[in-house]
Amino acid sequence: MSNAKEKKYARRMRNQPSNVSFDQGDRTPQGYGRGYFPQQRGGTSGQQQRGPHHSQGPHTGGGRGRGDFNEGPQIPKYITASMFAQARAAEINAMVKAVSQKSSNSLVFQSLPRHMRRRAMGHDIKRLPRRLREIAKREMEKSVHQKKEQSKSKCRKARRRHGNLQLEFNRRQRKNIWLETHIWFTKRFHMVKKWGYCLAERPTMKSYRACYRAMSNHCLLQDLSYLCCVEVTGKEEELLKALSRLCSIETGPTFAAVPCLSGRRQGSLILYKADKYPDEALGPVDFIWKPKSIPESSCEIRQLWIWMHPALKQDILKELRLVCVCEDRPDNAVYTPSLPADPPQEEKPATVKKAGKKRKMQDKEGEKAVPVKKIIGDGTRDCPDPYQWTSTQTSITIRDLTMEIVRYRLVGPLSNCVLNDALHPAPVHKKTEDRGPHSWWEDYSQHSDNLLHDQQSSLFHLLQGITSPAQIPPGTVLGLTVGDPRVNLPKKRTKSVPNLQQYEGVLWHKNMITLRMPADLFYTHLDIT
Repeated sequence: MSNAKEKKYARRMRNQPSNVSFDQGDRTPQGYGRGYFPQQRGGTSGQQQRGPHHSQGPHTGGGRGRGDFNEGPQIPKYITASMFAQARAAEINAMVKAVSQKSSNSLVFQSLPRHMRRRAMGHDIKRLPRRLREIAKREMEKSVHQKKEQSKSKCRKARRRHGNLQLEFNRRQRKNIWLETHIWFTKRFHMVKKWGYCLAERPTMKSYRACYRAMSNHCLLQDLSYLCCVEVTGKEEELLKALSRLCSIETGPTFAAVPCLSGRRQGSLILYKADKYPDEALGPVDFIWKPKSIPESSCEIRQLWIWMHPALKQDILKELRLVCVCEDRPDNAVYTPSLPADPPQEEKPATVKKAGKKRKMQDKEGEKAVPVKKIIGDGTRDCPDPYQWTSTQTSITIRDLTMEIVRYRLVGPLSNCVLNDALHPAPVHKKTEDRGPHSWWEDYSQHSDNLLHDQQSSLFHLLQGITSPAQIPPGTVLGLTVGDPRVNLPKKRTKSVPNLQQYEGVLWHKNMITLRMPADLFYTHLDIT
């Protein structure tokens, strides 16, 4: 056979099964019997092909002539199905396994032509053709249940993070104190350092229209914790006598105004230097009197909280100490931590550190490390400065409560609804329950005769029916003990709306306007110690 015929024969037989073989002479398959009738590639003339073997089988075209066929192994007339399937079971299992296994790493929608692909096919099965939806569904379920392996090495941000964030934050706010909302503001505002604080100055994005919409339609929260608070404690007569030297009735209500003195309203006025009115004004302040625990008592010690701007704090404190006859000698002994003495160590040879590499701050002692400077109060005073003064003549005590009381301002028609959804009255503690860390509240709530907390809670729930804060007199004070708001956070953020079913209409609204509610409802358990 020539070389061309060999190549042609090889191309023709390349798809034949491996168990079929041919002899070199006649090219007859050994695995087939009478049913196989190949064409004869060569042979004698047509007369010789129509010889005695003509009747053994049908004729087929053999190129230029017709030839006879050689005898081969005969095919069995029947087979046993069970034995045949048992003999081919391994082959069938291998075939099923090969079909079920996925050989490629591409998804099912990637097997489609490019003109049929859509970007939404990766997460929306209905975008695929119907014949591929079941396969895509199985792939999606498999990817959901498949967990991502945890990386053994931490990311660079985690490696550079300080070991004790509390100590690191205290170190960073030694000169300028952070507010409670500092981390939230630093991500959204440009910060500025003023008056010993780190305050938000202007937003990094366009938010003026959003703030205006919140003030007009919903609620806007402002952090006023940077305002300094000073507590003045003493007898009511002594306090009014001393504070009258700093203000005048000609400018409006003073510290002795009846609604403010009872603790029902918050007052505002302008302070002047002692006996210098109308000259040498100090600045505006806000104040709140703590209601009396016994309404008719005249000898009870009263508490007055005064809020002022941090730029006015030192001047106002100086005048308050002057009119209250408080000495410069402080009553408190400020604790200054001292670092423990290091044990003597052997001198080690000096090693030169390589420059140009960032070194992470090491925290070898962890939480046991003593800070070099203890932070007390705020940035408007240093650590050694006093924060409490007592008069030996009038028994008046002045305390600096800056950064001890957090203060927020809510602006908008739905401010009351936001308060009702965020704050919930503290639950009354029962005797059968275990005592927790707040033992003072547990002791107070066990008294059956004390119904003040229930009355304050019912009044607080009625505020949810108010559609606008303008329905309440300005400056109204309501005392209430609430639980931890983080415990009652909703799982899904929702919008606060007024509940008109809680609003009891005319009678309650009339009592609010005329201020005929009992003075006990304004009492608070706030006591900074």
